[in-house]
Amino acid sequence: MESSQVLLEIEVEPPRVERALDEAYKRYAQRLNIPGFRRGKAPRPLVERMVGRESLLEEALERLVPAVYREAVSEAGLHPIEEAQVQIVEVEPLRIKATVPVRPEVRLGDYRALRRELQVPPVTDEQVDKLLDQLREAHATWVPVERPAQLGDRVALDVRGTVGERVLLDRRDVEYVLREDDQRPLPGFAAALVGLAPESERTFTLRVPEDFADQELAGQEATFTVRLHWVKEKQLPAADDAFASTVGAFNTIEELRAQLREELATRFEADARQQLAEDVVEAVVGVASLELPPQAIEKQAERLRRRLAASLDNQGITIEQYLQLTGKSAADFEDELRAQARRELTRMFVLDAVADAEHITVDPVEVEAEIRRATSGRADAARAARAALNNQETRERVELALRERKTIERLVELATGGQAQTEAATAAASPAAEERPHA
Repeated sequence: MESSQVLLEIEVEPPRVERALDEAYKRYAQRLNIPGFRRGKAPRPLVERMVGRESLLEEALERLVPAVYREAVSEAGLHPIEEAQVQIVEVEPLRIKATVPVRPEVRLGDYRALRRELQVPPVTDEQVDKLLDQLREAHATWVPVERPAQLGDRVALDVRGTVGERVLLDRRDVEYVLREDDQRPLPGFAAALVGLAPESERTFTLRVPEDFADQELAGQEATFTVRLHWVKEKQLPAADDAFASTVGAFNTIEELRAQLREELATRFEADARQQLAEDVVEAVVGVASLELPPQAIEKQAERLRRRLAASLDNQGITIEQYLQLTGKSAADFEDELRAQARRELTRMFVLDAVADAEHITVDPVEVEAEIRRATSGRADAARAARAALNNQETRERVELALRERKTIERLVELATGGQAQTEAATAAASPAAEERPHA
């Protein structure tokens, strides 16, 4: 069939159906209390009259259909990548249709003809200055001042916020940095404190945003009463030799700037290599073609939905709340999941096909080394490594990830004529090797 599906038409011999019915009768007989008979000893006609032939047949088919499906798949030499759609067409004789999603045939384009260059942007003086300023910010001190508060200051305050009779906030001696873009506790709160002097009080109102977590308060006016205790301003250390000596073994500020320039150059090169790897993979996928089974797309979309739900749950947000915050409809959200699932599966199957074409394999020694590397930073590294090495599923996931990484390295090597190293293939590799179809 189209879209990498195979249709199996299965007919089951009547004697086998009868045996399944007899086994179903025995299971029912063990569960029923029938007067005059010990449990399991009531005759089949009596049990069939009590439960009905349809119930007996349903019990029989519940076990028989999966068994004959598995046998038919094996006999046909198929390797399903997700669950099949199984339908009972007729009961007497028993005929079954199964639509089986199989591994798609990937038609690789001329991926070996693709060419790309590693392009690392130069480090500018402005970028070094910005990194130096961030370092100075990290070593800044807060100094008390006797003046009204300004944006950028740190203040201590008592604050009470209400919406009607509801108390939104009631805190004492809270330290708060006045940042213009801060949305806490409500947008505009920091700006409302500008000009307030120490030991002074101010009352003001702010509108609760429409997307506020508590929808009962959304759009209403909140009243805040704030008493300011003190104001501190941030003082940055001077960018001089003395500062350089405090942040490392540098004798001069120029030595520090040289180190920062080197760090930026290393970072830019790593980013460029990662981007190169991603561009090459995207190009290889772009010249390939395949048809994905719809069942595989739906299953992968379900995995993506579960992954997002778990991530949102860690933040105390449900998917419904996420849709409200992002303004997406449920239908648009499902379409986005399917589109992402299609992209991920296409990428995975194309890279698998390239790995086959390039005869890329992973040695068990490489798998063991990767597992030991991944667990080396843990306090129980030895125990964690043993557990992972003894887990066949873990070993298979690691092998798949390593094979994909080596495939990307090979593609980058081909695209650059062997001029670019591919350390970034690890970052470009798929993050969810454990969430791929079964075969």
